[in-house]
Amino acid sequence: MTGRTRLTVVGALAAALAMLALAPIIAEQAWTVPAAFAIALVAGSGLALRQLGVPLPLVVSGQAVVLLLWLGVLVAADVAWFGVVPTLAWAERLFTVAVDGFDSVMQYAAPVPPTPGITLYVVGGAGLVALLVDLFAVGLRRAPLAGVPMAAVYAVSAATAPGGLAWYWFLPPAAAFLAVLVAEGRTRVVRWGRSAGPSATHTGIPETDSLARNGRRVGTVAVAAAVAVPALLPGLTEGILGGGGGGDGGGRTIHTDNPIVELQGSLTLPENVPILRYRTDASRPEYIRRVTLDNFDGEEWRTSPRNVPESQRVDEGLPSPPGLVPADSGRTVEYTIEVGRNYRSKWLPLPYPAQAIDIDGDWRYDQDSLDVVSPERGAGESEYTVGARELDIDATQLIAAGPPPEELDVLLELPESLPPEVIALTEQVTADAPSPFEKAAALQEFFRSAGEFVYDLSTSPGTSSSALVDFLRNRRGYCEQFAASMAVLARAVGIPARVAVGFTPGNRQDDGRWLVGAHDAHAWPELYFHGTGWVRFEPTPATRTGSAPTWTFPPTEGDANVPEGGASSDEGAAPNAPVPGLDDPDLGAGSASSGSGVSTWLAAVLAVAGGLLVLTVPAAMASARRLWRWRRAGGDRVQEAEAAWSDLRDSARDAGLDWDPAATPRRTGATVASRAKLDPDSRDLLTHVVTTTERARYAPSPGDTDGLREDSAMLRRTLLRSGPVIRRAGAVIWPSAARDLMVTAASRVADGLDWADAEGARIRQQLERVVTGRR
Repeated sequence: MTGRTRLTVVGALAAALAMLALAPIIAEQAWTVPAAFAIALVAGSGLALRQLGVPLPLVVSGQAVVLLLWLGVLVAADVAWFGVVPTLAWAERLFTVAVDGFDSVMQYAAPVPPTPGITLYVVGGAGLVALLVDLFAVGLRRAPLAGVPMAAVYAVSAATAPGGLAWYWFLPPAAAFLAVLVAEGRTRVVRWGRSAGPSATHTGIPETDSLARNGRRVGTVAVAAAVAVPALLPGLTEGILGGGGGGDGGGRTIHTDNPIVELQGSLTLPENVPILRYRTDASRPEYIRRVTLDNFDGEEWRTSPRNVPESQRVDEGLPSPPGLVPADSGRTVEYTIEVGRNYRSKWLPLPYPAQAIDIDGDWRYDQDSLDVVSPERGAGESEYTVGARELDIDATQLIAAGPPPEELDVLLELPESLPPEVIALTEQVTADAPSPFEKAAALQEFFRSAGEFVYDLSTSPGTSSSALVDFLRNRRGYCEQFAASMAVLARAVGIPARVAVGFTPGNRQDDGRWLVGAHDAHAWPELYFHGTGWVRFEPTPATRTGSAPTWTFPPTEGDANVPEGGASSDEGAAPNAPVPGLDDPDLGAGSASSGSGVSTWLAAVLAVAGGLLVLTVPAAMASARRLWRWRRAGGDRVQEAEAAWSDLRDSARDAGLDWDPAATPRRTGATVASRAKLDPDSRDLLTHVVTTTERARYAPSPGDTDGLREDSAMLRRTLLRSGPVIRRAGAVIWPSAARDLMVTAASRVADGLDWADAEGARIRQQLERVVTGRR
């Protein structure tokens, strides 16, 4: 095998190893086989073209064409000539799948399902990584640059994997990079010719054994450091300034399938981009819902895992709304919806509760939420008809609602990190409300008017516990904060709650259709009342949403309900009433970003503390080593003398004094006393150590070691004070004893690698004998 062929093979294997880092962010691993074929085809075509003497630019072009044809085989073989030769339909299919793949990437959180579009991107990415590794390592002979595409794969996975990647996922791309470097170095050395030296006995390559041995040593240390250093600095992993490249403001991962993160961007677009149009015979058009977020972990609201098997396709209709009794309540109204190309999501926009959907493609519903999603494509540029239930809800039936079923207890869960002042506020606002519905109405009234909240799109986005406290203190925000906060407070008083994200009804056009634009994006809470099911509330102030739903107002005396736009009682929350715990000046009340500021400063303090802790590790190692010496001596006078002498050696070196290991104890003592300019008392301490060491080494019997340990410790402090401040700081941060430990550890690692080299050579020789039949 020639050097170039070997490097091509190693580069292909390195690309395959690097792609393994994507495994944690893809739900199933069926992509690995087509990705391996893509890598093999790219590497093989490159090798063949180079063997034919084709110029490098044409080699790269040929590899790209081969990769593109392979991607076509995966998704468009049925519209290609002979399954391979492209046609116009082939190009259209490839483009369509690529667009769907982009939508999937924007829609799903890791681990993503292996949809055809996502598989196309992953396999294409594998081929591209193989092409770049081959180009840098073989074509341009710049092997170090081959690490860039491999590192990019790892970075993508680390940025999108929930909670980040485990340390061991770093090992495959690191090993791959080292393999490329070793193979490229070996190829270069081969050009020097053959050697008769002992290191070339089995390879014929001059000194490659030594190069490989040193390369393995450097590589092992580098990989170990890359894995160990982040583990020693956990406080720095989230970033001092509140987040890294792959997370949100608190160093947490961003889930791009969560439409609540897009709300502020949609609402602040300079132009009200059209999203969808619909026509309906409903007496009052409902909000158009995209998806419900029912899981709150203290950092954000997100969707719980959606179980949408093929048996839950919408073709056969949707089940009755959860909690509705009787199940056939209300009348059916029809919506004909046209979704524009500006809508990029797999969640199908629907009025709630939808009961029948006439739409092309594979669309499936979630039984608990009635959210509808496609495993194949986005909802953009879709036309469909929806039969939805129009319910007659009134406050009286909500007041009479029975307790929620036990299976909804999960929708009462709140994180332990929820600040207690939030609970205190909830209890204050709902203190005079006897029923769950009246508590919900009191919370809505608190947000809409009684609490004097202000609708403000300039507020920083976020629904975490700290953002919730900020919002309740400053009383400024937009629908994201209003909906999320009311859902949290509703759970706190025992009402199952979730957050819905979608659109307000939009504006009626002259042709009778309704137009929904980006500025109609909205979030609202849905609360559960048995007998009615999930009920929409509207805590966002009227300046944005107009009147709240009629059923959300408690009935007044003599009335079963209140007309839409009517006012409710202000009981339960006085305007600007002091909120226990939230107006404490020590908590930063009135600061628009106090929660995030506290988090930032806390992260900075933790990071600094972690750094200082790391700086103390060498000193702790040195102290532990001194302690171990004296404990190992165990009262033996010879061993105690040697322990004192070792302490003197470390102290002198830490003080910046020369240390000659070949000098006698007496000569060493004289040198230390002179250069450290010791006073008479300190010279006495030094003399005690020197004479005790001399007697232990040369006299028939060792001398008395009483007080030797104390004298040794006092002498160390004296010697360290004799040096400049910088030297003393160096003795704390990087003492000589710690350096000795590192050298010893490195030596043992090197010995272990030498042993592995020797054993590898021995095994290789034995295998050669078996293969050749020699003894």
